[in-house]
Amino acid sequence: MRKGGFILMMCLLSWAMEAKITWGVRAGLSYSSLTQIVDEEVTYGGRLGFSVAGLADIPLSRRFSICPELAFVNQGGSYDYAYLVYDDIKAGRHACNYYSLQLPVNLVYKINLGNWQMGVQAGPFVSVSTRERERHEWKTRDFRPFDIGAGTGLYVEHRHVFFSVYAQTGFIDKLREKQPFESQIYQNDVTFSFGYRFR
Repeated sequence: MRKGGFILMMCLLSWAMEAKITWGVRAGLSYSSLTQIVDEEVTYGGRLGFSVAGLADIPLSRRFSICPELAFVNQGGSYDYAYLVYDDIKAGRHACNYYSLQLPVNLVYKINLGNWQMGVQAGPFVSVSTRERERHEWKTRDFRPFDIGAGTGLYVEHRHVFFSVYAQTGFIDKLREKQPFESQIYQNDVTFSFGYRFR
């Protein structure tokens, strides 16, 4: 079993070395929002943050490549809350601000236009966040730090410099515990970045 795993790892490493991996970096602004669904009505509460990442472009063919990233993102947003305290409903709005380490893995389709290149990308991601806690004198609860989801976007590149727009949504409810009448809350982001590929 160990021998087979070692051989598989060496084959993947050999393939990656021959695939002419292109490394890159990007940085930009991120608009993060917490999406709340109450009685089939969707509401958002957002904030501006930042996103920085290192990335690799692993070609599969002339048109397709796999592009994993390691990103550090300032996330958060706001949402409406309600608690039942001694037969009285306490309502308000909670604002959140936390940091996440994300690993998106995108499949990229490339279109070459002379010295310009355009790419469309989509794929899953996993994310681990710093602690976020909602505090009130009558209630305290933590957010879930782990999230998985999917993202999609596009980029335009010219002479190693690119501009990208990327949107992603989480699939895991951020609240660990809730009142019976509270909704689910999901993290969404739209990121605008400039980047550079080292060739």
